[in-house]
Amino acid sequence: MTVAKYKRFFYSLPIVSERTEQQLIMLAKAGLKEEIRDGLETEEFATLEALFEDAEEVEEGLKETPPSSPGKRRRTSPDHRSSKRARKAEKKGDPEDEGYGYPGEGETGLKDDEEGD
Repeated sequence: MTVAKYKRFFYSLPIVSERTEQQLIMLAKAGLKEEIRDGLETEEFATLEALFEDAEEVEEGLKETPPSSPGKRRRTSPDHRSSKRARKAEKKGDPEDEGYGYPGEGETGLKDDEEGD
């Protein structure tokens, strides 16, 4: 089912008039295909319409991007990099790989797996 069809279906449900906007956003997001949910630029949306707009953009990106593996497709930006979320994770890195900036840190001459006696 396309996002447009899912949107029409979702808005036709009686629950739409019984829930808050944020509850509807959570429900609608949960009903999206996993590959579309994974490609959303943000976890939070101000409106249900904003969620559906972003989901439609992800869907369009998935149509344009050939699958790298049979089950998963990743949305890429025009510069052929992965989604904003993936780029953010790449920039962050692993905190264990970096020092914490304590005085004297790194001056022991020991490797990470060695202990001073």
